[in-house]
Amino acid sequence: MQLLLITILCVFSAVLFSLLATLLVVLFYGFDMNSFTDYSNLNVIEGLKLFQLMSAIGLFIVPPFIYGIVISKKPLSDLALNNFSAPKNWLLVVLIMFVSAPFMSWLVEFNSQLVLPDFLAPLEAWMKQSEQSAEQLTKLFLTFDGLGSFLYILLIVAVVPAIGEELLFRGVLQKIMVDWIKNYHIAIWVTAVLFSALHMQFYGFLPRMLLGALFGYVFYWSGSLWLPILGHFINNGSVVILSFFYPEIINNTEITLFEGTANWIATIVSGVFVVGLMVVFKRLNLLSFRRNPV
Repeated sequence: MQLLLITILCVFSAVLFSLLATLLVVLFYGFDMNSFTDYSNLNVIEGLKLFQLMSAIGLFIVPPFIYGIVISKKPLSDLALNNFSAPKNWLLVVLIMFVSAPFMSWLVEFNSQLVLPDFLAPLEAWMKQSEQSAEQLTKLFLTFDGLGSFLYILLIVAVVPAIGEELLFRGVLQKIMVDWIKNYHIAIWVTAVLFSALHMQFYGFLPRMLLGALFGYVFYWSGSLWLPILGHFINNGSVVILSFFYPEIINNTEITLFEGTANWIATIVSGVFVVGLMVVFKRLNLLSFRRNPV
């Protein structure tokens, strides 16, 4: 019943906010829906930014809050937003996100080299085309015109997705899965798969799934949704911040922090340290985890 409720809320809210966003885009930027793919038109880019913002709010932020109000007298508590956790946990999440960068970079590269079976060639061609279109749009989104546009893009790309996606996937869906499956490990990974699949980007599926699982464990062990929100914000926001201060990173896809042997060394060290930091995180939260399992 709970899964059905959040599904209905997401569909209804997403449709409503998409219609509202379309109306606002047409009114403010004066172009029809057929020109949405004309990326040479600056009004189209600005309209797509507004559409992206409104759609994300409608799909990810509004439904979980309505869900929380419907099923609980204390929605903030039910969504784990009233637990800000200890400063040591915030520090550990920051460390985990930065230490994981080399391993995630390797996983992104590994995922991008995966090839589907021959009978799925048409699907693979479609996915590659979709990835190229998404990459082109992302580069256009990460083009700034001063501090104001930087903050606006940070809101669209990092703040709203971090809060909204963690509300929906960790705050609602993961808890439903834990109640259903009774095994929190399986529940976390099932939610992570759904989290990655919803983005509909095959060539980023594995790193996004791993991030989803990482956020899931952090949430389950700490009981605070703010910690995965922080990790999610760092993951998305770092791209925006680096693109603002170092625009050549976006324009030059050949730039890499790790090359050759150093790449493998960094990847292995990164993976080992992430596992170690997660073990430390669990042990530090073990007592409260036993008392108040999420």
